[in-house]
This record gives sequence, C-alpha cells and structure tokens, in this order.
Amino acid sequence: MGAYVLQRLALAIATVLAATFLTYVLLRLVPGEPAQVILTRVFLQDQTASVSQQDVAVIADRFRLNAPLIVQYGRWLAGALTGDLGNSIRTGRSVALELGWRLSATGLIALLATFASLALTFITVALKRAFPAPATARGFELLAVGSIALPSFFLGVVLIILFSLRLDWLPVSGFESWAHVVLPVAVLALGQFGFNAILLDDTLNEALDAQHITTARAKGLGDRAILFTHALPNALIPLIPYLALQFTFLIGGVVIVERLFSIPGLGAYLTDALDSHDGPAFLGAIGVIALAVAGANLAADLLLARVDPRIRLKRTAQ
Repeated sequence: MGAYVLQRLALAIATVLAATFLTYVLLRLVPGEPAQVILTRVFLQDQTASVSQQDVAVIADRFRLNAPLIVQYGRWLAGALTGDLGNSIRTGRSVALELGWRLSATGLIALLATFASLALTFITVALKRAFPAPATARGFELLAVGSIALPSFFLGVVLIILFSLRLDWLPVSGFESWAHVVLPVAVLALGQFGFNAILLDDTLNEALDAQHITTARAKGLGDRAILFTHALPNALIPLIPYLALQFTFLIGGVVIVERLFSIPGLGAYLTDALDSHDGPAFLGAIGVIALAVAGANLAADLLLARVDPRIRLKRTAQ
C-alpha cells in the first residue's frame, strides 16, 4: 500500500509541476513584451500608450523579467514551496492571501454543489426503482437529459427571475450570507445531476445483472438486501473517479456562475488576472487548480484501492 501511495503522490506532484510550468511558458508567449504589457495595461491602463524603453526596462527589472525563463520559473517554484506566490501586479497584495479568500468561496460552493447533486441523484434513481413504470423511466430520462442540456447561464437567469425577482426569497448576487449560496449551488448541482444520475442508473443496472446477484436471489435474499448489500457498492465504484473529476471541474470551471451571481471566487479571480496580464495572480490560480485536481484524483485513487478488491489484487500481483 505504501508503494502505491508514493506512486500516486509522485504522479500528483508531476501533474502540478507540468501544469504550472506550461502555464508559465504560455504566459511568456502572449503577444507583446511582458514588461511593456504590464506597464501599459496595469500601470497606465492604456494599451495604445507610447512608452520609453527606459520605463520598460525599469518594469522588467522590478518584476525580474530579464532572467531566462527557466530561472524565472525556478524562483516562482521555490517561493511557492514555502507558500509565497508573489504579489499581484494589479492589486499589489499577496497572491496567496487573495487566493485563500477566493478559494474559500469557490470551494464551499463546489463542495455543496457536489453533495446536493449526489443527494438529488440518489433520490431520483431510488424513485425510478421504487416505481418501475414506463412513465417513471421516461420522466427520469427527461429530467436527466434536460439537466445536461440546459446551459448554466440560462438556468441561473431563470432561477434569479423566479426566486429573486418574482418571489423575493433569495438575493440576486453577493456572498455575504448562506442565502447568497443557495442559487449558485442549485445551478451547479442541477448542471451536474444529469451525468451522475445516468451513470449511477447504468452502473446499477450492470451490477444487478451480475452473476452473483442471480446467485443471491436463488438463495432467497430480498430485493432490499440485494440492492444495498451487493449491487449498490459495486455500482458506486465507477462513480468515485467521476465525482473527483466533477469536483475539480467545479473548482476551476465556475466562472460563468461566479460572474452571474457576483461571487468573488477563484474563477472570477482567474479571468481578472488574465485580462490584466497579471502573471503572478494567474499562475497562482492555475497552481491552486492543478493542486486541487491532483489532490482529488489522488483521493479517488486511494479510495478506489480501498473499496475495490480487484485493484488491491492487481497491485499485489505487480
């Protein structure tokens, strides 16, 4: 088990390093000299302004942009390992502190949306099993496919009109109280629910068709015992890595929802940093997202190894 954990941990570290290094390289490939872009966009706020080479050299020296690319990345990585992600060019504040607040908002919304999506998934799949009629199956498919097809922006606007403007139950935007969290979580949860429901329903069908389920029925086990003891644990195994991927997607992909509800989250921070050519802020945000992806995948791999005997046997054979 120890060797397996070290192997997955090494892969997670390699993922973070690759993501941050490629991002650093791509930032340097943006058209225009970095120092000149920083000077015109951030300090002068006029991309067409004419600047002298002396001013550009001062900016390059201030932000240490004269060194070779690998040296610049090495400096950033050395600081990142100690928790120092540099200062934002746009605000002048510590990137680590800014990301801490932004990540707390995005992480909370992503976590609540994942749990809400799972709860809705289990409820709908259970109702479909409890009422095995063609109309129930069609309703389940319509609800799941509709959840996948509806864009987050459209769904968010509909919920705002209904619950904020018409009924006046929930605030339109902001992040000051739990009431502000309800609509963003609902939008994200409904958007992810369809994939979860279809996947769980399919894997549950496969689990119920397995040979050991037929043997269990032949031994006289009831439907409830078969479902919860034998079928459901096997059906959940394919769902675990997908949930890890879904959670990390929510961490890095809630830009539309955060913009719609004016939430100061990680996605909004990322787009603001990109718009202003704020390299330290953008790179720090990418590093946090890469770390979240690697951590979630590592947790899913270790959980799979714990719950699936086939993975344990394969690891032992190797």
